[in-house]
Amino acid sequence: MGSATRRSAGFESVRYLSPARDESGTPLLAVWTRSGGGHRLRYSDGAEFIVDQDAARIDVRWEAPLTDADVAIYLLGPVLGFVMRLRGIVPLHASAVVIGGRAIVFAGDAGAGKSTTAAAFAALGYPVLSDDVVPIVPLDDGVLACPSHPRVTIWPESVEALFGSADALPALTATYDKRYLELEGRYRYQRTPVPIEVIYVLNERAPACGRHSIRGLSPRAAMMALVSHTYGNYLLDDLMRASEFDLLSRVARRIPVRDLTVCQVISDLPRVCEDLARTVPLDAVGAEL
Repeated sequence: MGSATRRSAGFESVRYLSPARDESGTPLLAVWTRSGGGHRLRYSDGAEFIVDQDAARIDVRWEAPLTDADVAIYLLGPVLGFVMRLRGIVPLHASAVVIGGRAIVFAGDAGAGKSTTAAAFAALGYPVLSDDVVPIVPLDDGVLACPSHPRVTIWPESVEALFGSADALPALTATYDKRYLELEGRYRYQRTPVPIEVIYVLNERAPACGRHSIRGLSPRAAMMALVSHTYGNYLLDDLMRASEFDLLSRVARRIPVRDLTVCQVISDLPRVCEDLARTVPLDAVGAEL
């Protein structure tokens, strides 16, 4: 195994080693459970996070040339997602915006357009609730989506398509090409949880433009879609996975879950967002707009 694993021997047990490795053969991410309680996450670029046994404190270390901005990407993404899991919270791998006081959630694989969709809604004046990680909390009569942090990160080509120039938004870090949209000031950020109206699962974008399609999913299909789009699911133990299945089965029964296919041309996305906004509350299933 890589050097990161040897370093942990004797006082920690391996919880997870990512299949992907760097040029030296070290896992891109290694996670250990500590004998005294808590966990250690180490990335192959030198970023390291120590989570205490109560999942209440995170100590962070990094090595040059990493900066605090680089480390914050890990902290606000996978590390925070793992902490939520330790606290019994299920986070969806999704973005969410607010229309009429209700959350519209966009789940999907990496690169599906979750953040770009949130940025398009922000540009239209709608509040953004969360980007990339959406914690969900069950209620007696529904499900709440919770906020994350007031920022949306998108690739330069999406920035150019939505805001006119790739330089219209600042770079996330000096070493990472993504850009970020600050949600405080000109754009709107939803700071409090809101009930979920609908969850869209973003499909691979269609080459043909001019329309987008929505297809309703049965509770069973919705459940399977949600399971595949939770955040940090590679770190789950048996208890976490059982808790996740219980919650997601309830979500699939209570909340409409729908496939959404949009055009590959990002500049067409604002029109799609305006069409979706007009359908809230959503009554039609299997509609093509």
